[in-house]
Order: sequence, then C-alpha cells, then structure tokens
Amino acid sequence: MTVILRPGDRGDLVGVLQATLNRDYPLYSRLVVDGEYGPATTAVVTEFQRRAALDVAEPGTADTATLRRLGLNFDPIPSAGARPVYYSFAGTWGHWSQGPPFDVGSALEGEGRVRNQPVAYPASGFLNPDPHTSYRESVALGVGEGIRLILLNPGPFILAGYSQGAEVVVRLMMLMTDGSPLAHRADDLRRVITFGSPCRPPGRTLLGNNPQGAGISGDYTPQQFRDRTFDFVLDGDIYPTTTDDTLLEQFYDLLVLAELSVPFAVAVLQFLQANILFGGLGGPLGNVGRMTVPAALSGFGGVDFVKAVRTMQVVSEFLIRNPHVHYHDWPDFDGHTGVERAKQLLRDITSPG
Repeated sequence: MTVILRPGDRGDLVGVLQATLNRDYPLYSRLVVDGEYGPATTAVVTEFQRRAALDVAEPGTADTATLRRLGLNFDPIPSAGARPVYYSFAGTWGHWSQGPPFDVGSALEGEGRVRNQPVAYPASGFLNPDPHTSYRESVALGVGEGIRLILLNPGPFILAGYSQGAEVVVRLMMLMTDGSPLAHRADDLRRVITFGSPCRPPGRTLLGNNPQGAGISGDYTPQQFRDRTFDFVLDGDIYPTTTDDTLLEQFYDLLVLAELSVPFAVAVLQFLQANILFGGLGGPLGNVGRMTVPAALSGFGGVDFVKAVRTMQVVSEFLIRNPHVHYHDWPDFDGHTGVERAKQLLRDITSPG
C-alpha cells in the first residue's frame, strides 16, 4: 500500500513519524509527538529530506521515499513459515524481557510453538525519569518498531502487551483496519493478548468476565479485531476499568503528554489532594495544605467535586492493592493466573515444534 503523510494529516502514523525523527535525528528534531502534521513537523521533514539528499516533489511531505529512508516501509512482503511470530510489548518502565507478555512468549517458544520476538521500545512515562520522552512519544516509538517488525517478518503472528505495551498493541491494530497502511497483514494476526489494557473496550471480555468500565485511554480495540483479542482484567485495576464517575480519563489525556518522574496514580492523587481537597478548583478547605503538583496538570479545571472525591477513593484503593502488577500470580481466571491462562489460549491455536 502506498503511504504518504502530508501537512494537515493527523493520527497515530503521524505520531510514529514524529517519534522516529526525534529518536534518530535529535540534533534537529525535537517535535512534540501529538499526531498533528503541523508547521514544526513539516520543517523537520524538509530538513531531513535536505540532509538525506532526497529528490522529492513536495518538500515537507513524507512521501514513500522519505518514509523508506526512515525505516517505515509499507511494501507487501512474501509469505513465510508456519510457526507464528509472537510480538510482546512490556509495560511502563519494563525491560523487553520482563512482564506477563514476555513470560507467555518465552514459555511457548520453549515448547516450539512460536518464535518469541520481544519488541524493544522506551516504555517511558509516569515512572521513567527520562526528561525527553513522554508516554505518548514512547507509545509512538513502540508502534513504529512494531510496524518495522511486522513488515519485516511474513506469515502468521500474535500480539501481546501489558499496560502501556497493550496500548501499543491496540494502536498497531488500528493501523491494520480496512484501508489502513497495515491492512494487508490483518489476516495474518492470529490472536491478541492484553494484560491491564488502557484500551480495553467496555463490556464482557472473551474470557467470560464482565469488568466494570473500560480502558482509561478512551481509545478502544478496533471492532474488527475484538473476536480474537483476549483482555485480561483484574478487579480494581484502574487502567482497564475506568468508569464515568471518576476523572481518570481526563487525567490520562493530560499526563500522557508529560515527562513525569512519579507514577500516574500518585500524580493524580497528589493533584487531587492539593487542589480539590485542600483548595483550588473550588475545594472546600481554602489554601490549607497545598502541595506541588505536576506542571502538566496546572491547567486542569472545571472539576466536579463529587467525581474528584470518587477518584481519590478509587486511586487510593488501587495504590493499596495494586492489582495491576499481579497478572502473573493472582489465580483470578478460572483458577489460573493471567499468564497461565494466556498460555492455554495460545496452545489452542499453535502446534509444538
């Protein structure tokens, strides 16, 4: 499929372009990864084309030659062997060899069922003190590396992600929908496994349970792929079970752009304690006990007090139990842990080598 990105375009693929330029050409590319192909992105693309001596009809437009030079090649690939490639994406601040998705892939590769391919990307934001990479930019880099590997390796494949890695997986699926750049690979996607996904759609999961709420990001798994996506959700995990009676989705939209050195949940709780409970935004206790809060939240306004209190309750309970880190050891899925149940689901569609 011919892919061309132009000024005025918007979406995840523009974010991948921005993040790739920032990563590979930091001397002159310091773009905000917002998915908007505006004047700043146009200027950086133009400079990249000049330095790469690319002969382009429209400088500033990321044509096929420009995208290929950046490693974003969307040309069809030949068919390959039968053993599926298993792409695993770690969660925030996780190494590629850590977390539930890697544990599943490592075990299945040991049985000769898959080719385990962990995907290296920053996994930054919230916990990671990297001053240059926001959560959103990290996700975009994960999507970019996922695109590269999916286009490099023909044949069937499986996607698996935990937390931020699950969002990367969902955004890759968005690029496989009809008419999108990776649509020609959609039929090769055999199964999808997510743990604690910020992009879980509302309603019953394929595992049979019906968790409350939906993913905190507000962007959900495309309908086209929901019949092959198994979302593992533990009760009390705020990332896949955000409800409308809290402010979590609004906080998420702000904090994904920030370069924070505190966890998401702690940042939310600090802000609410400082600005809702003790003053500001209509808080009832004046200016008593105000705290320093992340700059990314300085413009947060128009807050419903009841929702703010409910948000503090939910976040406090989350921090006490923290179910988000227990997909490997809590037997909440038919008496099995999330990792064990995921291995069973993938054994159903693979054969030992």
